[in-house]
Amino acid sequence: MIEEKRLLHAVKEARTPFFVGVDVGGTSIKIGLVDDYGRSIDSGAVNDEGVHLSCVSIRTEPHPQTATELIAETIHDMFRRLQIDKGLCNGIGLGIPGTMDTATRKLRQPPNLHSWEGFPICDELSALTHLPVLFCNDANAAAYGEYWVGSASGQPSMALLTLGTGIGCGIIIEGRSIDGATGYGGECGHLVIDCAENALLCGCGQRGHLEAYCSAIGVARRTINLTDRRESSVRSKISPETRLGEIAKIVYHEAEKGDPLAYEIVMDTAKYLSLGIVSLLNTVDPACILLGGAMTFGGRDNPLGQRFLAQIIAEVKNRAFKAVAKSITIDFAVLGSDAGYIGAAGLAREESLNTKNVKRK
Repeated sequence: MIEEKRLLHAVKEARTPFFVGVDVGGTSIKIGLVDDYGRSIDSGAVNDEGVHLSCVSIRTEPHPQTATELIAETIHDMFRRLQIDKGLCNGIGLGIPGTMDTATRKLRQPPNLHSWEGFPICDELSALTHLPVLFCNDANAAAYGEYWVGSASGQPSMALLTLGTGIGCGIIIEGRSIDGATGYGGECGHLVIDCAENALLCGCGQRGHLEAYCSAIGVARRTINLTDRRESSVRSKISPETRLGEIAKIVYHEAEKGDPLAYEIVMDTAKYLSLGIVSLLNTVDPACILLGGAMTFGGRDNPLGQRFLAQIIAEVKNRAFKAVAKSITIDFAVLGSDAGYIGAAGLAREESLNTKNVKRK
């Protein structure tokens, strides 16, 4: 995998200042150090096989104060382990699912972290580390990582769709994350692609959203409906005990083996995804659309993933304005699971640069 081949840089090779990226997930939190060029610095930690790690992973604690203290402690330990003067670090980027109330600087509706609702995590982490902390949505952080040093490097604008249990999206225009007036900018998983009364139900409670058709859960529900009516090798692989999140993997493997219905589901997913992408193109007109996450049917290193991408590109070119279809680049993301903490650090860097420019004026 491409993300596994990313080179880690030693502190002595780094271009200062440093920035810390924190990527908060429902079960684990990744914390990594990035230099001014967007290069991951060897965290100083190693796994059980002795491989050097680009970031440190800690368990996500249900109590936000405890989690914040562990994040701060991990950052301090990283500085000590790498013998880095904290004065060489210009800030922390904190990527979390959900949004932050800009008036109160408190978390608002973090998915899978309901006990964190209303917690002022940025201010608490800043007080514990004595460093400025920038909040960012986790999808926007991943998008910025790809924009800064990933597949979209050198592009003036881009959008990243992360395909997983749900669908996340981040939009970057000329270095700025599009967050919106209330922090819900870029929620493209909830673009409406089917307005029928019986359209598939999204996890948010509304019908016809992109996520209801193209997320792993959406693919699973479509698969169950189809295998109830049509013969497929997928049917024998699914039991009442099979979790919804596992069904998309079954479809992927059976499509690889040549099952016609499984392959049709993959290509239909590409078609539905293209509807959302065209709406995104007509709204933002980015130079580049990237696809990431765990549900890309093997991605660029797999023939099925390549056909999935080719189908998306063909559908988009058929539906988009000609000028847009001719210029748009659609590809897979390359940073993998590192994108979140790298992008969070990058957004902290962007904020630091903007703050310096304001002070000069």
